[in-house]
Amino acid sequence: MEFLENLENGSTNIKKMGIVKALFVMFLSILLEVFGQVPEEITDLFSGKYEKALPYVIFVFGVLVKYYVVIILLKWLSNKEIEQKPRYYLNLASFLNATLMVIAFRIIFDNSLTLWIGSISIPNIINEGFNEFRVSSIISIFSVMIVAPIYEEIIFRGILLRGMAKKINPNIAIVVSALLFAIVHINIPQGINAFFLGLVLGFIYLKSGSIYLSVFSHFVNNLMALSVSSFFSSIGGKYAIGIHGMYLIIGVIFLVIAFSGHNQNKIKNKSDIYKEFMEI
Repeated sequence: MEFLENLENGSTNIKKMGIVKALFVMFLSILLEVFGQVPEEITDLFSGKYEKALPYVIFVFGVLVKYYVVIILLKWLSNKEIEQKPRYYLNLASFLNATLMVIAFRIIFDNSLTLWIGSISIPNIINEGFNEFRVSSIISIFSVMIVAPIYEEIIFRGILLRGMAKKINPNIAIVVSALLFAIVHINIPQGINAFFLGLVLGFIYLKSGSIYLSVFSHFVNNLMALSVSSFFSSIGGKYAIGIHGMYLIIGVIFLVIAFSGHNQNKIKNKSDIYKEFMEI
């Protein structure tokens, strides 16, 4: 995807933005998605014997809407000049550290706050939305594992966080972008999870400067949420608290190791050969 590559190499230079403008951009992206819903005339065409194909039509249409939302926002919020980003490059250690950091977050969260927020009810309208995704496992997998990581990282890290980090304190920008990320999830349980995940992804993005690494980290989180999280939620019995506590400690240890690995893999200057390669 060209817009991802342009964000990565600095060809797309996001303008500075304050918190108010970031909030406006977030709501604008939501409105554009809402207005881009599949017209009723199209859904009517797939009623009857073609009804099974309707979820796939809605999914494809939704992906196209997200694509054009990204294009519109990037055209509006980017400067013409190329952003100077000569400091960053990715290596295997970058991906390993990011993976370990996300795994640590997932283990910590699933064995602490999840035990509390699991009792909070989710509005019926949100549950209905989840049920629509479950109509097809293919749609669910593509939505959660591919579409969501790419789209959400471009909006919340590539545009909002990057824009705010140029105008306000980067640490505050991470917190605000994480809060905005939580708000769009509409419900409290997912919102709390999204906020803390947003902090982790924001840290990874700003420290690496790589939207690729941010998208990859989001993918790892969603993979963990679909697989390992269900295991943690099934833990019960007499020793449940102790078992959760043990996993919590393991998560903290992983997090310390991840941060230590990050510090040892400090951003290095690109070689001249690498710079020339990026320019081609």
